[in-house]
Amino acid sequence: MIPLKTSQEIEIMAAGGAILARVIKSVLEKAEAGVTTLELDTYAEKLIRESGATPSFKMDKKYSFATCMCVNDMVVHGVPSDYQLKNGDILGVDCGVFYQGFHTDASWSIEIPSSKLQIPNKFQNPNHKKFLETGKRALELAVEKCAPGNHIGDISQVIGEVVTQAGYSPVKQLVGHGVGRNLHEDPEIPCYLRGRVENTEEIKPGMVFAVEVIYNQGKSPVVYHNDDGWTIVTRDGLPSGLFEHTVAVTENGPKVLTSMV
Repeated sequence: MIPLKTSQEIEIMAAGGAILARVIKSVLEKAEAGVTTLELDTYAEKLIRESGATPSFKMDKKYSFATCMCVNDMVVHGVPSDYQLKNGDILGVDCGVFYQGFHTDASWSIEIPSSKLQIPNKFQNPNHKKFLETGKRALELAVEKCAPGNHIGDISQVIGEVVTQAGYSPVKQLVGHGVGRNLHEDPEIPCYLRGRVENTEEIKPGMVFAVEVIYNQGKSPVVYHNDDGWTIVTRDGLPSGLFEHTVAVTENGPKVLTSMV
C-alpha cells in the first residue's frame, strides 16, 4: 500500500520542503576548496534547527549526521568527515528534514569551483558539465512523469533513457522511494525500468515521492567503501552523481516540494 496524503498534509510537507531547499542551497553556496564536508554538515544542521525542523537522517540511531556528503566516486551515504574539498571535485549533498510530522528528502550535485568568482558554467573538468546537466535533465523529466494516470515505471523509464543516451549508467542497486511520515515509504522507484511500465503501480493524487536520479560516469555496479557501514562507491572508481526532489502528486499534476529556484 502506497500511503496517500491529504492536501493539508502536502502543504505541511511543502513548508518542510522549502526549509530543506534553503538548507541545501545554502550549503552548496558554502562549498568551496578547503572546506571540509564535516563543516558543511554542521552548518546544515544549524540551519535546519534554526528553522524549527529536525534533521531526518539523525533520527536513525545508527547515523550521527544531518547530511550525506558524497565526493567524486561516492554514490550515496557518504559520511561527513575532515576531507577538504578540492577544485574540480564533484560534491553531492543529500539531506532530509522532519517538520510537523513529515519528512522531505532532496539531493543536489555540483562541481567545486576554483573560486566564488568563477565564470558561470565554466567547469574545471569539461566532462563534468555534461555529466551534471544530464542528471538535472533526467530529474526534470522524471518529475513530469509524477502525474495521475501514469505509472511508477514511467518515472524509472525516463531516468534510465536520459542517463544511458548520454553515455552514462543508472545505478541498478539503489532506488528512489515514497516519503511522508516515514523517511522511506512505498513505492520503490528504480533509476531504470524493470519489466513493463503497465505492470508497475499506477500513480494517484496524494502520493508523495522522493524521486532520485542516481547514476555513474562509468559502469553501474557499486560497493561499500569501508567498514563504516554506510558509504557506497562506484566499483570502477569513476565519479557518480545524485539529484533528488520530493514531489507530491496532485489532481493538477506534479508539485515539487523542494525546489531550489
